[in-house]
This record gives sequence, structure tokens and C-alpha cells, in this order.
Amino acid sequence: MLEFKEVSKTYKNGTNALYDINMKIEDGEFVYIIGPTGSGKSTMLKIINGEEIPTKGDVILDNINVGKLKNRKVAKYRQNLGVIFQEYRLLPEKTVFENVYFALEVINANVTKARQRVREVLNLVGLDDKALSFPRELSGGQQQRVAIARAIANKPKILICDEPTGNLDPGMSREIIHLLGKINKEEGTTVLMVSHDMNVVNQYRKRTIVLENGHIVADLIEGGYHSHE
Repeated sequence: MLEFKEVSKTYKNGTNALYDINMKIEDGEFVYIIGPTGSGKSTMLKIINGEEIPTKGDVILDNINVGKLKNRKVAKYRQNLGVIFQEYRLLPEKTVFENVYFALEVINANVTKARQRVREVLNLVGLDDKALSFPRELSGGQQQRVAIARAIANKPKILICDEPTGNLDPGMSREIIHLLGKINKEEGTTVLMVSHDMNVVNQYRKRTIVLENGHIVADLIEGGYHSHE
């Protein structure tokens, strides 16, 4: 479970990004976080990822107080998270298989189990036949699928998706959302997706947390209103 308790964030330049945020996300949920530019979405993700520390309040992920982590423990903590960005950030000189394998190699996973897991996730994202291809040989949608496979290789508790459909056309966006839904269901992974694409949010209704000027202004459960207090 992920919980924000009275979390505020003020940057050194005086910018207030978040004010007294309270929210709970249960294991296995699929949640959109939406809001205009500057509403605090990116700050929220950075705090979850351990990149930023709350000025006030606590962020707890599975009994770990993220803001209190010592620097040397942040890398280990991040193994709980998979992160997908708008840019695919694939390694151009590595094959699809090697790109996904790399995520397991850096945490010293058992080689046999790691190779088996890579085959498993490539099957899940529908890229079995592209294992030996290089990123430049793939479409944008396929590259994003590789990025997703890499992000879930380590079976993270939470998959953080930062505008994952931002560079894709509507058809490809739908495929990626379907895929994230499949991962949420089949792997039991909690999915937290930041998006400004209201077409996606309205078409695939999930719990939706709305941020404005650093405040949660709505928490909607698949179309029904849900108070975040």
C-alpha cells in the first residue's frame, strides 16, 4: 500500500508544489493522476521515487517511510518501483532482449531466472518475435512496449507511468492502456499513471485523482465521487 500523510513540498526557490496531500492507494489498484501543468503531478512522482523529500508529512510504501531513507538505501528501495516515461530511454546498441535483461542484470539477478523472466515479460507485452531486434527497428508503440517490459521485469510493487502515451497516436495509446490494464490484472501490479490525455482517462475509467495547484481537488472512483479524506 502507498500512503501520503499530510504531505507538502516547497522547493528551495520558494515554489510550493504540494499542500497537505492525503491519499491511500491499495495494492493492485489502477489509478490515474491528472491535472494541468504545474499542478504537482511530477513532484508527487519524484517523492514516490525518492528523488525528492517531502518538506512536511510522510510517504509510506509497504511500511517504508520514503522521505526518511538514507541515501545509500534509495537504490534498494527503488527496486519496488517500475518507471515508464514518455521517452522510451532504451539502450540503442542493445537488442530488445538485452534491454529488458539489463534491468535484472543491474540487481544481480540469477542468470537463468532472469533470462526466463525476460521471455515471460516479452510474451506478456506481445514482443516474443522482436527479442533480437534493435530499438531503431521498432515502431514507437513497440519501443514503449519494450520500456514497459523492462519496467516490470523485476516484478515491482508499483508501476509508475509518467505520460506513457504522450508520444503515441490514439490507436497506439489505446493499445498501451490495454497492456497496462493487463499487467495490473495478470501480475497484480499497482499502476499509477500520470496523464493529460482526457480521451484515455474517460475511455478507460479507473480511479482518478485530480490535482490543481498542489491540492487534491477530486478523487473519482470509476466515475463515482470518492472523498480523499
